Amino acid sequence: MELNYLTYQQINKAKWDDCINKSINKLIYAESFYLDTISDNWDAIVLNDYDAVMPLIWKKKFGIKYLYQPAFLQQAGIFFSKQLSNEVLQAFIATASQHFKFGEFTLNYLNSTLNPDGFFTLKKRNNFIFQLGIAYDNIFKEYSLYIKQRLKRVEKFQLQYIVNKDFKNSINIYKKLYKDRLPDFKKKDYDNFEIICNYYFNLNRLFVREVWSTDGNAMLACVVLLKDENRLYNIASSIFPEGKKILANYFLYDNIIKEFAEENLVLDFEGSDVPGIAYFYKNWASANQQYPFIKWNLLPAPVKLIKR
Repeated sequence: MELNYLTYQQINKAKWDDCINKSINKLIYAESFYLDTISDNWDAIVLNDYDAVMPLIWKKKFGIKYLYQPAFLQQAGIFFSKQLSNEVLQAFIATASQHFKFGEFTLNYLNSTLNPDGFFTLKKRNNFIFQLGIAYDNIFKEYSLYIKQRLKRVEKFQLQYIVNKDFKNSINIYKKLYKDRLPDFKKKDYDNFEIICNYYFNLNRLFVREVWSTDGNAMLACVVLLKDENRLYNIASSIFPEGKKILANYFLYDNIIKEFAEENLVLDFEGSDVPGIAYFYKNWASANQQYPFIKWNLLPAPVKLIKR
C-alpha cells in the first residue's frame, strides 16, 4: 500500500475523476470541477495509482493551513471502488493530520466504520434518502399515513408544480430566506454555487422545480436539484412562509418523486440535524444514510486555545 500526499498541482484530474466515477460511494461533491469551484484550495491523498482518493479542502489563517467544510458541499472523505479496511481508512486520516494540524470537516457515508483513535473525534450526521426506480403508484402505496394525510389536505389548494430553468432566481431566494440560518455562507459561496449550477445545467444535470398558487400569482416553494448517475441531490430547497402554512413542500416532494419515480436513482434529501427539518425528511425517507463529521486539533498549546 502506498499513500501519497499530492498538492493541487500534482493531481491528475483525469485519473481523479475516473476514480470518483468508479467509486462505490461516488458523490457529486468529489468531482474535480465541484471541488475546484466550491473550495478555496484543495490537495489530496491518493492510494497507489488512484485506487482510492481523499480531497483535502483547506484554508490558511495566521499562516496556519487547516481543513474545513465548504458551503454547498455535504460530504467529502475517502472514495474507493472496493471497500477499504479500517486500517487503511485510519491511515488516510493519519496522513492528513501530518500535513494539517487542525481539521473539522465531513467524511462520507462509507467512511462510517472509522473509530476515533485518540487524536480525532467523530460525530454522525443525518442524511435521509429515498430509493426511486419503481412506478409511482407503488411508491404512493408505501407512503406513511402521515404523508398521505398531508397530501390529501394540500389537494384543496390546487397548487401548480412548475418546471423552470432559472436557477439564479432560486439561489437568490434561498439566500434571502435562509441568510440568518446560514450565517457562515458568504457572498463568494453563493457566487461559486451559481458557477456550479451553470456548469451542471449545461450538462443537463440540474433541475429547478417550483410550487405556485393556483392563480399563478405567488411562488410558494422551489428547489435546485443536481444529478449524477446515482443520485438526485436536494441541494437548495426553499419554502416561503405562506407555502409552509399550506404544506407546499409536501406537494413539491411528492411531485418530484412522481416525476423521477422510475429512474434508478436515490433521492438524496441532504440532511438534516435540525429537528424540524429532520422530522420532515425522515417522514419521506426510506433510510437514514448517516455520515461522519471529523475533528482534530493538534496545534501547539497557545494556538490551540484560539482554534477550539
